[in-house]
Amino acid sequence: MILAFLILGAPLSDGLTAARAGNYADARRILASYASGSDAAAAQANLWLARLESDPSEANETYLKIVEDFGSTPFADSALLEAAKVEYALGHYNKASTYFEKLLKSYTNSPLLAQTHYWLGMCRGILGNQAEAKSQFAKTQGLAPGSLWASLASRETSILSPAPPDTAPADTSTTTTPAAGDFAVQVGSFTERSRAEDLLSEYKASGQAGEIRQAEVSGKTYYRVWLGPFATNADAAGYAQKLEAQGKQAIVVKR
Repeated sequence: MILAFLILGAPLSDGLTAARAGNYADARRILASYASGSDAAAAQANLWLARLESDPSEANETYLKIVEDFGSTPFADSALLEAAKVEYALGHYNKASTYFEKLLKSYTNSPLLAQTHYWLGMCRGILGNQAEAKSQFAKTQGLAPGSLWASLASRETSILSPAPPDTAPADTSTTTTPAAGDFAVQVGSFTERSRAEDLLSEYKASGQAGEIRQAEVSGKTYYRVWLGPFATNADAAGYAQKLEAQGKQAIVVKR
């Protein structure tokens, strides 16, 4: 009883610390005690609860509710970006584009603009509009020169020309994939299989298991590097956040 009282009376920062440390049960209890409010703290609590949600659809419902109910808080742009990235990871590139465009239009002073232009460029490239993809990548480089996102945009610009068809068989993994786990962390998507293999090799060298997943999108073949698997969305999200803190690209996906 005393422990329950302490958890319910804990400050929001304790919930964020618990989430970052992987103590998801305590994190959810603390965050839930703030989620029903109408202030910025409630927006932040809901944002983190969505990040800990195992169902991508449920997570996106929460992200979009934050945008609708807490649109003037500092967390609305993050929620919209997270919703867009979930749709991107699910392969819903048109829907993801809509959310990225809304963020650019609605939050013109957001610190997330460079990253948003990058992801919108990725969507445009996958959907076959290379000119628009290059335009978005150029905006990323203009907004944040020297940043991780500018570097990624520069790399993608250099490889936008169609690559020759790859004859490798579909869904061929270049490493042994652990049997259990419904979630993974996507750290790259390439039109050239050799680039996906090189990236996966880097992670394998550090002891991280993974695989390459092949996908056909609008007539193009993409090779996606997935790390894991992870038992829960929260576990995958925790690993993805560690990678992002190191300046690396990372998106949670459902296997």
